[in-house]
Amino acid sequence: MGKENELTFLQKASIQWNSFRKFLWNSEEKTVLGRNGKSWAQISLFYLVFYACLAIFWAIMLIVFLQTITEDKPKWTSYIGTPGLYQIPQPEEKLNMIRFNMKDEKSYEKYTKPMRKLYDQYVENMKNSDAVNCTDGGVRPDDRDTICEFDIEEAFGDGVCNPENDFGYKLGTPCIFIGLNRVWGWEPENYDEDDVPKEIVDNGYMKNFITIGCEVYKDVSTQLNNTEISPKAGISFKYYPYLGAANDNYKNDYVSPLVAVRFSLFKKNTEVRLVCKSYAANITPGTGLFDTGFPSELRLDLTINTK
Repeated sequence: MGKENELTFLQKASIQWNSFRKFLWNSEEKTVLGRNGKSWAQISLFYLVFYACLAIFWAIMLIVFLQTITEDKPKWTSYIGTPGLYQIPQPEEKLNMIRFNMKDEKSYEKYTKPMRKLYDQYVENMKNSDAVNCTDGGVRPDDRDTICEFDIEEAFGDGVCNPENDFGYKLGTPCIFIGLNRVWGWEPENYDEDDVPKEIVDNGYMKNFITIGCEVYKDVSTQLNNTEISPKAGISFKYYPYLGAANDNYKNDYVSPLVAVRFSLFKKNTEVRLVCKSYAANITPGTGLFDTGFPSELRLDLTINTK
């Protein structure tokens, strides 16, 4: 009993649909979505005023912010005050390890491929760049907007660190490219005569250049037969400061200067840990999260197999 009065599914759906239609438009009370004309006018006015005030507030904040910035330099620069070193190629392994067989081209192709790509990019940039050939001696022109060209073919073309020689890998004397990270506005400084580190004095330190030096890390120096730096003096001061963060033309023409480091090891088939450092009077450990006990360095584990 009782089931005779139970509504069917279609009857329930019909009742719900009629209720929904009445909610959309109630002809008896003259309401739309449950509100009459006066109610809709009041709520529309409220949101119009609310969003207008919100837009005015953010416009004022934007105007105030724009007054604090200039077009010739970024508002905020990196908290890292001095640049650190980077290298090409950058091995995928967690440890900075370069391991290859000098007799097997495929074993070192993953290292030479990014170097060749970068080399070709620099050559192409020279063709389309408005950078100028600055004077020697590491002195930048007085015009801060002048970009000094970096001719990678001239810098590395006469040595082994070029595509024709597979960047030294097929000869068992591999090369890496080393550069400094861009820090807007940073300019290197020369050491005072009495403060030049002994390790770079012995290697022919020159003023107006950031010296790059590499050695065996915590091991006997006899494992390293020779390290050849090109250009030997290092990175010229004429490429600094970098001012390209807010200038698109500057960014398009500027390329980071590099040095090529060629390693020759006495011991083959043995892992040798190397450390490369940059030297200038104002390259010192940072005061932030990434403090180290070294000026500016990178570490590299190198193994050259002959079997």
